[in-house]
Amino acid sequence: MLALVAVVVVVCIHIVFYWKPAELHDVDGMHRVDDELHRVGDELHKVGDGLHGVTDRPHDDTNGPHTEFPSLIHHHMPIPLSSHWSLLDKLFGPPTLATKCHDIPIPSYYWTAKDAFTPAFVALPNAQPIQVGSTVCVRVIVPAKPQRASVVYTPMPDTPWDSILIDMVGTTNNVSVPVRLQMTNDVRNTRRDDVHVYEADVELRDADEYRPRGYIEFRDAEWNPDGGLLPVDYVPEPLYVPESARVEAVDDGSSMYSLDRYLELPLCTDPAAEGRWIHTDMLPFDPHLVPEPENHNLVWLPYTCRLQRITYTDFASCLATAYPLMHWYGDSNLRRSLKKIVSMGDWCSFNSTSNATETRSCLCEDYQDPFMPFDARYRELIIDIDQTGGQALMQPTEFALVPDNTARVYLHKWEGLSTRNKPAWTQGFDARITPQYGNPQVALISLTNWDAAFSSRAYFAVEMQKLLDYVQVEYSNYTQLYIRTGQYYCCRTDQTPNAPRAYSRLRNAYFDQYVIDAFRERFGHSHVIRIWNVAQVSERLPLSVRKETVKCPANHARAEVVEIENQILMNAMCNYFEPYVPMEQASVGEEDDLETDQ
Repeated sequence: MLALVAVVVVVCIHIVFYWKPAELHDVDGMHRVDDELHRVGDELHKVGDGLHGVTDRPHDDTNGPHTEFPSLIHHHMPIPLSSHWSLLDKLFGPPTLATKCHDIPIPSYYWTAKDAFTPAFVALPNAQPIQVGSTVCVRVIVPAKPQRASVVYTPMPDTPWDSILIDMVGTTNNVSVPVRLQMTNDVRNTRRDDVHVYEADVELRDADEYRPRGYIEFRDAEWNPDGGLLPVDYVPEPLYVPESARVEAVDDGSSMYSLDRYLELPLCTDPAAEGRWIHTDMLPFDPHLVPEPENHNLVWLPYTCRLQRITYTDFASCLATAYPLMHWYGDSNLRRSLKKIVSMGDWCSFNSTSNATETRSCLCEDYQDPFMPFDARYRELIIDIDQTGGQALMQPTEFALVPDNTARVYLHKWEGLSTRNKPAWTQGFDARITPQYGNPQVALISLTNWDAAFSSRAYFAVEMQKLLDYVQVEYSNYTQLYIRTGQYYCCRTDQTPNAPRAYSRLRNAYFDQYVIDAFRERFGHSHVIRIWNVAQVSERLPLSVRKETVKCPANHARAEVVEIENQILMNAMCNYFEPYVPMEQASVGEEDDLETDQ
């Protein structure tokens, strides 16, 4: 009955504060509102009487392409108050026409939501049609729930208790736009057992009608099995999505994001450019003008720039011209990328004579497979790449003396900054890198995958500071720093016997952001820093496709996605570069700046 009283109070508040005077003279409208209120009253009596058997239907397309999201369709429960709140909002309307979340007040009754009465639910407080390129406010309300007897998981500093996977999904083009929720500025969000309200302004850049789709992955910070805690089972909790929660993004013909204008965009130079996946059947141009699709015939198209299809022969020529010397630090994901490069794209390609694209090594794990150009078991490799391919070689006497028309890569394989490295990752840096292997035009550093899996957040922070110090000693501002994110992780927890990885979607994302912020803070004023964001590429795939990685415990991207990740890197490096200047010709002023930084 307390719930009934609460809703009646809400009705009164809406009437007093939000009802527009003009509406009082709309007799037909008053009758409609009166009828709706009578209906709400009847349903509230059912709630008060504790009647069961009424279910909510989050969306109609239960047999459509979005059934991978858990719903409430088959969950019998008392009528959730969120449905009545949605109805009241519909009747009285929001008090503002603002579209940004910070301009739209959070209704006070959100903070009264209790887990016993209502499920977590999604709200679009002002879902009016918008122009493409504009934003819609998305809110998720997670009701309070009773404290459990034994709770040991805690979030990272300034991170949420709940991990919520939610996308805005186009009903026609099936474009998935991730909703990166943030805690609203309220102390109740910091309390484990209180109501939590999250929100995000989501930019929609493709014309379509969008609906929110998603679920709660974890509550009680169980997304963060830090410090040796074991990952918990992945049991998603459904989100209630009102039928009215939909928004239309309209293109008046002037949008730069239109697929019809894609070929007019400048070539991509940013390896972190946001984009979307489009099926080849929906392209208004020849698919051969863009990189190859992945295995579902989806192509990756950035919003603000154009990817061209670069051959590995052309990439080798580009490297020899602009980046003849590079240092790469990374794990098996970087190894898979390099296999594509040194084989001139032949590894796990459709035209490959040695690998079928559906083999285990192409889909997931390739460590044991023989690979002629280099041995994956070596910790340090020197690889020369020309227009015929790449080959590992014995360490030359003068590493920096690269042959003409060739690029040279010093590859340092590591397990991130974790204790899994044998020997310790610091050993190579202690022996000094650049005196042995030259001053490169690019240092490419890949982290997160092993770190989120096997390192506590506190340990990783200490090791990151060591790495930043080493990088500052080794690489002058002559060297561009490429930071590769970890692979996107989704839709399960690792249950490997004896040594489960502490992965989760949110945990990996926060590790990525920590790395990016740390490098920008230390080197943003002195070096070119470029983020090779492979995580967002997979994050924006349809959820049904993302779930296919569940079959790969190593969380490797399949070969077709590796190819697209490489195309992003190749475009960024070769569509724009400064002419190669030998290190001895670098200005004295640049070296003086480096000494000041140290």
